Amino acid sequence: LARCHARSFSPAHETSAMAAMIDTSLKRKDPEPETSAEASVATTVAPVAVGTAESRGQASPVGKENAAPNDKGKGDEPGAKRLKSAPAGPAVVRKQVEYYLSDENLRHDKFFSEKIASDAEGWLEMSLILSCNKMKTMKATKEDVVAALKDSRLELKEDGSAVRRPGNAPLPKLEAKPQHQSKKNSMHAHDGGVVAGIKGVPAEQSWMQVKEQVKGKLPEKVNLWHVSEVNDKGQCFLVAPPFEGDVRFFEGLEVELGGVKVKAEVCYGEQLQQTLKTLPKHIRDKREKESRKRQKERNRPIVVGSQKFVNVGALRGKVKEILNSRSDGEALKPEGTDFKLIKALLGFHPKGAAKSEGTTGIKVAKSPQGDTRCFFLLKEGGAEEDVSMKKCIDAVELNPPYVTVEKKSKDEAATPAATGVVAASAGASEEVGKSTGVDPNQDSELAAKVEQAKDEAAKA
Repeated sequence: LARCHARSFSPAHETSAMAAMIDTSLKRKDPEPETSAEASVATTVAPVAVGTAESRGQASPVGKENAAPNDKGKGDEPGAKRLKSAPAGPAVVRKQVEYYLSDENLRHDKFFSEKIASDAEGWLEMSLILSCNKMKTMKATKEDVVAALKDSRLELKEDGSAVRRPGNAPLPKLEAKPQHQSKKNSMHAHDGGVVAGIKGVPAEQSWMQVKEQVKGKLPEKVNLWHVSEVNDKGQCFLVAPPFEGDVRFFEGLEVELGGVKVKAEVCYGEQLQQTLKTLPKHIRDKREKESRKRQKERNRPIVVGSQKFVNVGALRGKVKEILNSRSDGEALKPEGTDFKLIKALLGFHPKGAAKSEGTTGIKVAKSPQGDTRCFFLLKEGGAEEDVSMKKCIDAVELNPPYVTVEKKSKDEAATPAATGVVAASAGASEEVGKSTGVDPNQDSELAAKVEQAKDEAAKA
């Protein structure tokens, strides 16, 4: 054993083992693929093209020795995956700048409002407009804006250094920006029951007066789950069970407390989360239970146009597939199912009727809002207008067009039972016919004579 032990760890054996390990390590590194920075860039630029060439085992159309590092795979890259970053057109630039100086925006845009108000003549510096993220995305320059506003009502300084509202119109009064209730994270925030707050409650009024006033305006058989105490800020929060049109009801709810009219405000975001923390546990549990129930009910097949989908998520995936499978500028075939689906979806858009007017076709192209792609409506006379499918799908999700299952009437339900009775009777008659040798469909008198003859034979 000692000799074996010494032999297994002899210096010669150890040296040969180390040499074998080094040799194995070197051999393992030889076939390793090249991982230079240039190859990594090429793979990132065109992953689809490289993957396609490898899967098919085809050689690249450009020779390996002559190809530039950053040109690998570009020849095979599909048009749908290639998004060219080109400046937006004049119409898009004009529309965006006009929005910046509109009452709609300035009513909530404190920064631009203050900048315009600080100038005696109401001018807004061009540099401030060009610094906006959307203008940067469009890659618009000062010259682009000047050219785009040529036919606009907005006024430009002679040197194009500033722009102002038509006739230096007075600024609208600043207001708090409304919460975006159409966002995905707040669309179903009140599935389990609306949580709303009432502000400005008079000091002499308590939660009991609030409850009575709100209860008097609720639909029949709907009772409030919870009403909080009126806090030091004159706020009172309430929770109602879910009912049809509950969010719209509370958004327009106005009650009179101590001679003062106050409005309800549906809670969203941080305010909703803070209010939920103050609710009793059994009320929170009840909301969660109702929310799960509504989610389960909502996960049902829908139909848009003539096409059915297992749920809204499947519809969203189909629209994305249509976008990704087309190259920039490719029009949908009017006789195809994709065209019919997008046209049917357009009917759910908040301004669907106005947008679809005069539409002759639909195409896929780069969005004017950035490096994304969207659908464009082709109008009579060659005009084009982009349309947001997100707004369409959001509208579908708010009011899903569920597949209707036809319920059988009482007469239709009774028909199978009646048929079964008739069949059973027919079977019984058939058995009688076999035993007597008489067809059940023959004359009843003949059957009676046969029975009589059998009886006489039995007596004999």
